[in-house]
Order: sequence, then C-alpha cells, then structure tokens
Amino acid sequence: MKLEILGSGGAVTTPKPFCDCAVCQLARNSDAPQHSRFGPSVFVHGPDVLIDTPEEIKLQINRSTITSIAACVFSHWHPDHTMGHRFLEHNIDWLGMPPQHGKTKVIIPKTVATSFENRIGIMQHFEYYLGLGIVDLSVVADDELFELNGYMIRPIKLAIDYVFGYDIRSSSTRILVIMDELKGWEPSEVIAGTPYDLVYLPIGVFDLNPISGERIVAADHPILNDEQALAETIEIMRKLDARSFVLSHIEELDGISYELGNELSTHMSAELGTNVKVAYDTMMVEL
Repeated sequence: MKLEILGSGGAVTTPKPFCDCAVCQLARNSDAPQHSRFGPSVFVHGPDVLIDTPEEIKLQINRSTITSIAACVFSHWHPDHTMGHRFLEHNIDWLGMPPQHGKTKVIIPKTVATSFENRIGIMQHFEYYLGLGIVDLSVVADDELFELNGYMIRPIKLAIDYVFGYDIRSSSTRILVIMDELKGWEPSEVIAGTPYDLVYLPIGVFDLNPISGERIVAADHPILNDEQALAETIEIMRKLDARSFVLSHIEELDGISYELGNELSTHMSAELGTNVKVAYDTMMVEL
C-alpha cells in the first residue's frame, strides 16, 4: 500500500490568487509541485481509492502516478473536498457510436449521501452522472465495511456527524485517513487501541508557533471555536498507536513553505518520539 498526497492544501490553497507573500510567489513561479498546495485529496495505491475531489483534481491526477481508480470516496460535502467531482466526465465516450462510456465506482456513507442531497446540490450532480452511465454509485451504512481490490475499508464518523475518515487495511498493513474537521473528535477505544502503520490527519490552525511557542492567533479568536488548533491535533496523535503520521490540509494563511514543513517534520518527530511528516503536494508514502 502507498499513500500519494495529491493536494496538501485546505480551503485556501497555495498560491492564493493575488497574494504576493514569499510563499505564494515561490509557488507561483516554481515548476516544482512541492511548493504549491492544491486542494485536499489523497490516493491510496493498493485498494486504488481516491479520497475527495477538490477543484484542482484533474490537474492533480495528471501530475500523479495514478493509472486507474477502483473507487472514489468522500469525507464530507464541503466545496474544497467535492467541487472537482466533474472530473468523472472523463468517462464519457464523446465520439463512439454507439458510445462506450467508462464508469467509476463512487462509494459514500449514508450520512454523506444525505448531506449531498441537502448541501449545494451535489447529489443532483451524481444523479446526472448516473443518467449518463459514467458512475456506479453505492451508498453504504455509516460504519459498513466494504472491500476494494482485496483491501477492507470502513468509514469512521467524526465528532462533526456529517464528516468521515476511513480505516483502510490489508492482512499486513493498516492506515487511518482523516481529511479534515477533526474538531472535538476523541478516538474510540477501538481506534486508539489499533496499531496503525500510518495515520493521516489535518494539521490544524497554527495558533502557536510549534517551535518557539510564540502565540500567533489570539487565544480568544473565534476561529478556535470551530477549527482544530495544532496543539489539539498533537493531543490526538498522542492517543493513537501509529508508526508514522502525515499532517496535511495546510492553509495558505499559515505560510508553511516546503522548507518550513521539513523543519516542522523534524521538530515534531523529536517532540513526539515517532515519525511525523508535514505533507506536500506529490508526496509519496510507502508502507
């Protein structure tokens, strides 16, 4: 199993339009993808599952090592995780007569499906794709175990009840992928007691400088009521049994360059006594 980070950014990607900070200028002017942070998406090789489709997903796939997708799953309805779903139209056979459309399997938990019906019309888009015959849509129970290419995948509901992570395992390897919205989540005894080879988490808001301890965001700032702070992410990491962690969903406003991400990786690995990597676009994690 391999984890390929297609996009390590969050709702505000790097470079941000019209921003002339040093991090955005480097991302804008460099051909090296690790200096950019496209919207949040990962691909797990083995089960060959794509998790989330930000607006840039077609660009992300084109610069990736992906050759086929067994299924696409979603963590939740937020636009930065879903609004690139139109990439599924690559399945359309525009010129064949009769058309020989391709088809991509889409698997979503019931609560995600319900939110897709109620939020920004996402389910109507999938009904359109179903009508074209270019997706195979399956709605599973919120905790239903399903199989892809010999790997078992289980949705994991977070504290925000319309948001899910995914436990993915084979007979020898197990990973946990949580794309976003970690606020308020406490790992269950089962999750906390499970030995993972890799846990992928959103890094959270940098309210404090993780190296110096200097406060960056005021302690009473309203963003901290809704968004996970980095310190809260670290506390969750301490409760999990994992050989390594990858931290992602990094917002442009935090100014985390590729070089600073590497520095943070070294610092946090030493602090936690385990392998911690700050994600970057095109990063490949071998398991």
